Amino acid sequence: MKSIKTKFVTFAIIAISIPSLSLGLLSYFKNEKLVKSHVTRELRVLASNVSRELDFWINENYHAVSVLSVSGLIINELTSSSRDSVNKSSNYQGSRQLVLSKYLSSFQEKLPTIIELTIFDLNGNVVASSIPESLNRVFSGNEQKDMLTNIKIKPPYRNGRYDTAVLELYAPVLSYDEKVIGSILATLNMEKFMNSLVDNADFALGEITLLGPSGNILLSSNPKINYSTSLASETLKRLQAHSGNALTFRGLTHLKVLGLIVISKEAPIIVLVERDHGEAIATWIELRNLFIGLVGLLIVIVGGIAFYIGHSIVASLSYLIEGTKRILNGDLNVQINEVKADEIGQLTSSFNKMTEKLRCSQAEILAAHEAMQKQNQQLKILSVTDSLTGLYNRNKLDAIFIDQLARFERNHRPFSVLMIDIDHFKKLNDSHGHVIGDEILISVSQAIGKSIRSVDFAARYGGDEFVVILTETDAASAVITAERICAQVAINVNSQIKEISASVTLSMGVIQCEIDDKTSKNILSRVDDALYKAKNSGRNRIYYEHHPNE
Repeated sequence: MKSIKTKFVTFAIIAISIPSLSLGLLSYFKNEKLVKSHVTRELRVLASNVSRELDFWINENYHAVSVLSVSGLIINELTSSSRDSVNKSSNYQGSRQLVLSKYLSSFQEKLPTIIELTIFDLNGNVVASSIPESLNRVFSGNEQKDMLTNIKIKPPYRNGRYDTAVLELYAPVLSYDEKVIGSILATLNMEKFMNSLVDNADFALGEITLLGPSGNILLSSNPKINYSTSLASETLKRLQAHSGNALTFRGLTHLKVLGLIVISKEAPIIVLVERDHGEAIATWIELRNLFIGLVGLLIVIVGGIAFYIGHSIVASLSYLIEGTKRILNGDLNVQINEVKADEIGQLTSSFNKMTEKLRCSQAEILAAHEAMQKQNQQLKILSVTDSLTGLYNRNKLDAIFIDQLARFERNHRPFSVLMIDIDHFKKLNDSHGHVIGDEILISVSQAIGKSIRSVDFAARYGGDEFVVILTETDAASAVITAERICAQVAINVNSQIKEISASVTLSMGVIQCEIDDKTSKNILSRVDDALYKAKNSGRNRIYYEHHPNE
């Protein structure tokens, strides 16, 4: 929250959003629960009606098969067939089979839901059938036992011959003395039952699917159903555990549905009714979206009002904000002219007075800062140079040695060192005074500075001793530089200082760095020894210590 306007708008939005969204969410979950409860009741009624219709349809067809099983023609034929099957000729048996088959076909025509009728004897042999292909049908021992004892409804399945779901009913055939002499198998076309449901407007509240015991799809009111699939086993277990109660799950043709199951009492058939979740709560979704839109509009309106109020407050502060930014950027020539008779006006007046004082203080601070910078620069120079000669001092010399030794260790490029002493300087100083002595030191320092390169270093080592470091220079080249320094001293120093009669001469020791030189102390000791030898040899000369490898 960087501004007052933002705070006003944020507060307004929060003040509207929290109660509105809280009531909205409470209402949403409450109404969603009511909607789902209403949809659950509708689906439960639909599933119960389908299950009841299915049970009625099965009972109706079984009653028709039961009527057929007490037909005198069928009882007489099965009785005579079991008694005289050995004595009758095959032509006679074929003619009787033809008569029964026609009788079954005529009965089947009256019941369009039956697509096949077959009569079996006590041995499970086909006696007659309305479909010629079933005359050669053979049953196992368990199937024969089931069909000859009690009514048996086999689990429904998808029949490849008829390309539909079928349900098979067994009805025993009893003789006149109440003995089982055979059975009748009726194959029912379940699609006829499903078509009657779909055509009925009472079943338009959801999609109806008939499932087998394992969840395999038998028939569905949805023409887009894929009969090669089945309901997920986990979903089926959940639905069975909450039979009659609607659950949300992944449907057969929709990603999310509300559905429930009811199991038929007459057959191992599961009635699944489901409804697309979005469609089921579509009305409430419309209300929810309308509510969100209204809340959003309210937030925009209240936010706009809050923005206007915040802007009216912040507008008077904008000049102060801009003036403050200019001050932060270093511009003190700021004067705010707009002054109101309120708290902001008082703040503006104080701001102008503060700016005037800052301008006065800035001039003083700048002057003091400039003086301090000059002093710091001088102190920096004095910290590394000799105050008399302007050459580097002893501390700086040690730092230069450390750097040159490190470079030598990295790239193995030699550097040379000159130690210079003014001959008989003490005698000159005592004879002509310290002022002349200082002039001699200054002149010699200037001669040294003119004789070396910009990459070389010259330092005052002691009273009248100087050290010169020649970077990336061997001893032979260092001797040339030493001779140039002596020539400069002979020409310039003696011509500048006319108060002395004797000439100013120099003694020098020259060495080149070696592998064994690890510290500045080693180098200074060697070059000092070279200088000592130059002085002992008569002064006014250069002693060059040869490198061991030369």
